[in-house]
Amino acid sequence: MSEPLVFFDVDTQVDFMVPTGRLYVPGAERIVPNLVRLMNWALEHEIPVLSSADAHAPDDPEFKIWPPHCVVGSAGQRRIPETQFADAVIIPSRPGAFTPPARWIGQFIIEKPTYDTQDNPNFDDVLRAVGRRRAVVFGVATEYCVRADALTLRRHGFPVDLVVDAIKPITEEGGRKALAEMTAAGVRLVTTEDVCEPGA
Repeated sequence: MSEPLVFFDVDTQVDFMVPTGRLYVPGAERIVPNLVRLMNWALEHEIPVLSSADAHAPDDPEFKIWPPHCVVGSAGQRRIPETQFADAVIIPSRPGAFTPPARWIGQFIIEKPTYDTQDNPNFDDVLRAVGRRRAVVFGVATEYCVRADALTLRRHGFPVDLVVDAIKPITEEGGRKALAEMTAAGVRLVTTEDVCEPGA
């Protein structure tokens, strides 16, 4: 590969990805084959995967806006099996909960209380430790957490590729606006095929 990569797997949790989930993103299950391909590619090529995860308290203020979802310890807060590595490292949303690994391989699940993974107090330390890499972003939902994380990564100076056939919006209009905003910020649009090819 021409430059080191880090995959950024956004919120591929049961409550968002499965039709019976508490805050299901319409059509999310249709991107699962591409998620599988991306996660397998990362595993095979020792590309680190940073996975964001909503982790809400039962009385989270966000539930005044959205239905209760991804409550810590609930079935809906888990990742779908296709995006969960057996030996994933959890980085809770509390100061000092991150220790840089000896090697950046495998999956690191960054828990967060809001749309933006930067609200985990360890996030900046994680980005500094992972070093300068091209970030390959995928997951749900396009106009909320995917948008927030892609723009945050750009603000931190990361080149960002957004995998357009491995994301889903809540509404088509919201998705279009988010894509326009992300591309204006320098995000490059790619496909799963672009990523999972020798020399990609």
